[in-house]
Amino acid sequence: MKNPIIFATCCILLSGCVSQETFVKNNIRYTEYELDRAECETNAAQEVAVNRSPGAEIAVAVLTGVYQTQDANAPARKRNYEACMLKKGYQRVELPVCPNAQNAKATGVGPLTANKEIQVGKGSCYAMDASGRIIFAKKED
Repeated sequence: MKNPIIFATCCILLSGCVSQETFVKNNIRYTEYELDRAECETNAAQEVAVNRSPGAEIAVAVLTGVYQTQDANAPARKRNYEACMLKKGYQRVELPVCPNAQNAKATGVGPLTANKEIQVGKGSCYAMDASGRIIFAKKED
């Protein structure tokens, strides 16, 4: 593509249209979800240290012309987080983006309605708040 700014803008716009894979446990309050998620993220970060390999970073820079930090342990840290969530009784689900984000934020379960219980099933979707936190909602018919 001749104009990289247009290409990047298109990629960003399209990325908002994809499904989100997340972990869900029905009948728990959003606050419990956030606490479990934070605990699993913290444990994964503590148990699987960051491993940056200077050799790999230099090789990538030579081949691509872009110096980019690589963390060889990132996949292991992600698996550790996922195992923690599964151990806590969560299920991995894929949710589509809610067609009306404003309605999802107003009626869904998220950070501003943290005492409500999460209920995800057929017809569920997700939206994101301004801080990037997930909001669980139902699609409008």
